[in-house]
Amino acid sequence: MHDIAQKEKIGMKSTRKIVIKAALAVFGLFLILAGIKALQIVKMVSSKPPMPVETVTSAIVKEEDWAPVLSSVGSVSAVQGAIVSAELGGTVSEVGFESGAVAKKGDVLLRLDTSSEQAQLRTAEADLELARADLERSRGLATRKVISKAELDGAESKFKQKEGSVDNMRAMIAKKEVRAPFDGQLGIRQVNVGQMINAGQLVVPRFCAAAATTCEIIPRT
Repeated sequence: MHDIAQKEKIGMKSTRKIVIKAALAVFGLFLILAGIKALQIVKMVSSKPPMPVETVTSAIVKEEDWAPVLSSVGSVSAVQGAIVSAELGGTVSEVGFESGAVAKKGDVLLRLDTSSEQAQLRTAEADLELARADLERSRGLATRKVISKAELDGAESKFKQKEGSVDNMRAMIAKKEVRAPFDGQLGIRQVNVGQMINAGQLVVPRFCAAAATTCEIIPRT
């Protein structure tokens, strides 16, 4: 009995030693793993982040003149320009230009019907010729003292009146022609052949001089 108890006691000590060794081995393995993990963490914290990749582009270098630019809302107007309109009313018989065309000074842009004025001019010219003949006859009679000075003055006055009527009719006919006031470029045409227009009606809303190479900007307020 004593030998059996002694053997059991020795077996229990051996088992305890094995358990202790196993526990120590597990604890040592844990320490090793913890150390490795700690080293990894320290290395990650101490290491610097990688530098970002820079994007590089290239372009050809060339010299240019840069003018200062200011933004503004306004309208552009030629330094020298005109609004062409008809001085007298009437029916359009001829249009001598197209929209955007270039005109020379004195070019006929528009003609109105002057058939009535032409008939009145012929009548006035006939009356003028008769008044001229009467004046010449009166001057001859006055030289021979056949008529008085008052009758000669009357003949001269009548001649001047008829002459004024002819000049007036010719001026009216001339005013029924619209001509370019200077060399330049025409805007959009506002009339057509056969159209009835009034005095002062627009023919070309904008006529810019050819020499006007600069413009002025009128800001809108």
